[in-house]
Amino acid sequence: MIPDRGEMRGSGQERLFEGETTETVEPPEKGLYLGTSGWSYADWEGTLYPPGTPPVGRLAEYARHFATVEIDSTFYGTPRRSTVERWRATVPRGFLFAAKFPREVTHERELQDAGDPARAFVSTMAGLEDKLGPLLVQLPPGFRADNIGRLEDFLRGLPRGFRYAVEVRHRSWLKSGLPELLGELGAALVLVDSPGMPRQELATADFVYIRWLGDRREFPEGHTHPKRDRSQDLRWWSERVDRFLEEGRTVFAYANNHYENHSPSTIERFLGMRGG
Repeated sequence: MIPDRGEMRGSGQERLFEGETTETVEPPEKGLYLGTSGWSYADWEGTLYPPGTPPVGRLAEYARHFATVEIDSTFYGTPRRSTVERWRATVPRGFLFAAKFPREVTHERELQDAGDPARAFVSTMAGLEDKLGPLLVQLPPGFRADNIGRLEDFLRGLPRGFRYAVEVRHRSWLKSGLPELLGELGAALVLVDSPGMPRQELATADFVYIRWLGDRREFPEGHTHPKRDRSQDLRWWSERVDRFLEEGRTVFAYANNHYENHSPSTIERFLGMRGG
């Protein structure tokens, strides 16, 4: 059985990896971590990344601008431990990674008999140590609320001491006992801005996880600059963020390229309206 987080980290918690930066980064507001979904986009050269930035240099440059990022690549498979250690060594102290559970767990097995690969994923991501933020359980669009028992069993089987967030994408969950279950387990209900689900503003944990997703069909490619102004929507979210912060919750919010076509600009727009 996989150990709990404290046992995973062990005495190596304070050690530096070879080549690890000793710089530090802070969020733009206390308790508010803003970032994008992924960082490895050639389309961002000339905006976020200086022209000619090699792919291997994008994460370090990204971390000069933001204090968190949502790793999308983990959806396609658990990374090598050496990759996780390299990520950790690349970013400053204070930076936090969020990461999706692999699709083998959420989409292929649909949480059924998924304990072993799920725990292996958590164990690997624990290599980020103090730079690990929430772990995202993104359920398939067809995963209905009548599977709430399966979800509960899955969540109860995960290692303790980590932050878990659950994103549901079927409307049957809107009238279910999901908020109560997540509240009992200390997991966050993911709050999304996307065409498929209505906005929600329920906080079920001591942290909040927001995803500004948009519509993939609207902006499928060419994410070089913003093509839509969603200031009105972001103001709505800013008001909710104020409430969450006032309640003492940590907020993680991530913008997708499909929201305005250029997620770094979405974060810049959000910060601008908050006076940042």
